[in-house]
Parts: sequence; C-alpha cells; structure tokens
Amino acid sequence: MTERETSAGFHVGGETVQTYNDEHYKKLRERWGLGDDFLATFDFTKNMKGGGGKGGDLMGFTTDKLFIVKEVNPGDQKSLLKITEDYAQHLLDPHGSLLARFFLHFSRKGKDFLVMNNWMPPPRYDAVDSMEELGFDLKTNYNRFDLKGCADDKTLVALGEPVHAVHKRIFNVGMWCGDALWTPERKRYFEGKKHAREVKFHVSQATHDEISKQTKRDVAFLQKWGLMDYSLVVSYHGVPRTHLDVARSVYAGTSDGGAQPYLAASKDTLYISYVGIIDFLQDWTCAKKVAMCVKCCERNKATIPPVCSSVLSLMN
Repeated sequence: MTERETSAGFHVGGETVQTYNDEHYKKLRERWGLGDDFLATFDFTKNMKGGGGKGGDLMGFTTDKLFIVKEVNPGDQKSLLKITEDYAQHLLDPHGSLLARFFLHFSRKGKDFLVMNNWMPPPRYDAVDSMEELGFDLKTNYNRFDLKGCADDKTLVALGEPVHAVHKRIFNVGMWCGDALWTPERKRYFEGKKHAREVKFHVSQATHDEISKQTKRDVAFLQKWGLMDYSLVVSYHGVPRTHLDVARSVYAGTSDGGAQPYLAASKDTLYISYVGIIDFLQDWTCAKKVAMCVKCCERNKATIPPVCSSVLSLMN
C-alpha cells in the first residue's frame, strides 16, 4: 500500500483520530492483548515533546512507559504505508520477531503518528517499599545501549545514570584536535561509545539462539524492503540472585506478551534483559547513497546500507 489510506476513527486521549490500515494493526493489538481503549487516557499536551528523532519529531510515552507515541516524518510515512501488510504478517508469524511492535498508525491535526511498544521499559523502583533496607543499590547495575554494529553504537544509561550525547560535529574544530579540549560530558559519552562496542550480555544459550534466529529473520525482512539505519536496543539489569522477589516487583507488568524480559543467572547475580530492533523505517534514498559515498574513507561508518547486516555481527 503506497497511497494515503484512512479508515474509521480511533479514540486517542479523548480525541477521534483517523487511522491508516487499521485492519492490520488491529490484528497486532489482538495478538498482544490490547483493547481499542489502550490510549484512552493519553494526553497529547502533557506527554508529547520535541526531540523524538534526528529532525526533532514529537514523541511521548504513556503514563506506564510501556508505549511510545511518535510523530512520523514524510519519509517514514511513505515506508510505513508501503510495508504495513507484510510487516503485520511478519510479526504474527510464529517464528517470532524483535522488530518494534506497531499498534496504531493515525493522523491528527495534519500530522501523522505511530504507536509502538517501548523495548526498554524502565524498572519500577517505586514498587520497592524501602530502597534503604535492601542492603544494595538497586539502580547501580542498570544499563541501556543503542547498537548498530558500527561507529554509531552508544551507551544510553550506564550504572543507573543517563549518558548524554555530545557529538563531535565537523564544525566543533576543537574536538578534532585530540581530547584535551573535550568536556567531561564528551569524554563520558565517548567512553560509553567504546563500551557499547565491547559489552557482553549474560543470557542463556536458549535465549541467545532465539535472539540470533529472530534477528536474522528480521534483518532479511528489512533488506527485502530496502530499509536501513536500524538499531538493536538492549536494557540490561543485574540484581543479586538472593533478591528474586525484588526483580519480580520492579519488572511486574512490563512483559512482552510473556516472551520478555529475558532472564539469566550466574552464581550471584540475576540478569534481566530486554532486546528489540527500532528505527527501521529509513529508506535507502539518494541522499543516503550520497552520504555513504562521502563516508567511503571512514572506518565503521554509521550509515548502514540495506545490504549490510551489521546488527547481525552483534550476535556472534
């Protein structure tokens, strides 16, 4: 489907919005147990903020942080309309998928929006009665990563603290003359990028095999449609094995229909992980081809063409 198509209205935050191809998204909502009222209390005024993408698109979380409502730019809109039916069939296939789950595509006040699951739902620390009585810092060993298998890998959260992006843009001359003029924030961001390239995650062999198979299947789907620049996002939390009840409390209600989070354990530690693929609607356009040519001499370039499976290297 390549043309703009709308169907019956859907209620989002008390407003009636026009949906795109909802006969397919309705199947996904049913598969993941969502009623048509799952966004009934969403507040566009309070929840939507700028900065949801490289172009500053609007983005907001539902109150429970389980879903993301994101503005869709014209390029992504074109890709989304093109792949909708095949995408829905891909996610409903019993072999499983790590692609972000899209549950609603709609238009509101001249802008297009997409509703998806949050692959990195935050731990619910307020579920713990007293953090002081635990005997350890529950937040310390919580981490998030955005991985592409190239120079654009980055750490989003390290040891419970956000890692803010400080980019070395071409116009920041001082940043290209060694790190002497780098700010502490830039140094922390750079160390986070290096760490993201090297970090290993504790998962069971069965989970590793499942993630590998699903990732290969998803990448093949994205390559078929000529889509690129997608990321593998991972949230990773270590909790003392003696506190299984605490882990259950802070992650209660965040499960992906029973499949995630993934659990693994060492002698002393329980590891809770979420893994998913996001930002996969970028088409392999002429502009991206030019950018690839400009970066031809750069090692580990961030622009990933659709024929390249850089994300798959993360699983080896």
